[in-house]
Amino acid sequence: MNESKNKVLTRALGLPECITITAGAVIGVGLFTTGSSQVGIMGSSIIVATIIAFFLVLWPAAIYGELAAALPLAGGTYAYAKRAINYPVAVFCSWNYTVAQIGIGGAEALAFANYWGILMNALNIPWNVDVRITASALFVLFVAVNYFGIEFAGKWQNMSMYFFWGVSIVWFISVFNKMDFSNFTSPVAGIPSDVTSFATVVLMVWWCFAGFETVVGMGAEVKFPKVTLPRALCLSPLIVFGVNALFQWFLVGLTPADKLAGLAEAAAPFAYCMEVAGIVGIPVIVLCLGITFGGDFSTMNPCVTGPARYMYVMANDGNMPKAFGKLHPKYNTPYISILVVGVLGVLLISTGSIAILATMCAFCQMTCYIIGYISYLMLKKKEPNLERPFKVPFGTFGAWFSIVAYLILAFLALDMNALPYNLAFDAICILYYFFFVRKRPIPQEAVDVELLTMQSAEPTAEEKAALDKQFNKWKIGAITVFVVALLLFIVGYFL
Repeated sequence: MNESKNKVLTRALGLPECITITAGAVIGVGLFTTGSSQVGIMGSSIIVATIIAFFLVLWPAAIYGELAAALPLAGGTYAYAKRAINYPVAVFCSWNYTVAQIGIGGAEALAFANYWGILMNALNIPWNVDVRITASALFVLFVAVNYFGIEFAGKWQNMSMYFFWGVSIVWFISVFNKMDFSNFTSPVAGIPSDVTSFATVVLMVWWCFAGFETVVGMGAEVKFPKVTLPRALCLSPLIVFGVNALFQWFLVGLTPADKLAGLAEAAAPFAYCMEVAGIVGIPVIVLCLGITFGGDFSTMNPCVTGPARYMYVMANDGNMPKAFGKLHPKYNTPYISILVVGVLGVLLISTGSIAILATMCAFCQMTCYIIGYISYLMLKKKEPNLERPFKVPFGTFGAWFSIVAYLILAFLALDMNALPYNLAFDAICILYYFFFVRKRPIPQEAVDVELLTMQSAEPTAEEKAALDKQFNKWKIGAITVFVVALLLFIVGYFL
């Protein structure tokens, strides 16, 4: 058991880090590429798809909050599925999550490279570097950030997210006088009549919310997880909705009506919007700074941290190379896993396609989420006496609703270009388990590490009061940004 203590991760993340990791994992490539391009299809009706996407993650986020508070372990859905369903399903789920997160990181890096080029041009600095090279360099940077410890990565995350929010406010103010409110038509006018087309739009907007559960994969590194994790997961969807809706509102109002359709094909929709609106100079620079050093940076970090933790716990369980479970003697990070994530990220970046990565990752994430909801239902039956510090209202119904909703959405928005990649990957997962994992029992040391990890300290009365005060501040901020974003769309329709 003493040797097992050396494999227990350090609990260093508080509520701000958990929220910025969760929100940062979501606010990035989806919003500024595939998500915002849907405005070209729906116009001001985009808010309908955004509201639907929000409700499709609100209950699930709370469900993951309950699971995370009860089982604050590394590996998130993998740990839940292993305990609730069985080991093979857990391994299959973990592989899907790992490739999804690394793929999102790759797509995020490519989006950074696109906006970085625009920023350089706005500053009159010649920049003709291949986007894949720039994106790979960014991915390597965040491998280094994560290599030096979770506390360092958490501080970097806070800095990136706060920078993004601050710069976003500056950009909103700088372009507000350019808004054309005649672009806001009826909220239902732009909804596609074809159900499949509408489902595809919703899926792409939902991808702007996907990753809401990222922090549960770092459950073993969160301070006072029974309190902190459910709070972070309940507040983050409100913040993500507010940020998405605010940027969509400006995108609708700034893009000339006769140019709105062009957003659907634009590689960098916000840059396209600024160009066709004739907005140049400082606003373009501010926007690109916010997207690159704020939105992209805040997403890249958890896209390295999350999958590395999944690899770490799978290695401890014996279904990945043992080296992946090694912790750095100084920084206490799964450094081998972090380096492997970097290699895989660069390989995915070499495809150069954000669209393929987006649709492939969305399918992988859908798979993981459905397994997570099933784990929630089965855990309630298998371990009814498991301590659950946080309980979701109508959780059972919410889990079933989420399973059905995600299955329908995945079927309606199935992308035939990405499907072969997903099927091939799933086949590899199944074959890998059958030939290399099936006859390997989970080592006793891994069981000991999990038991030690579960023994998280409870906050003192003074610490609990400080946590409550901190939570109330974040709650007020989250609700405010949610309400303001929604009201702006309503006002836009009436102006």
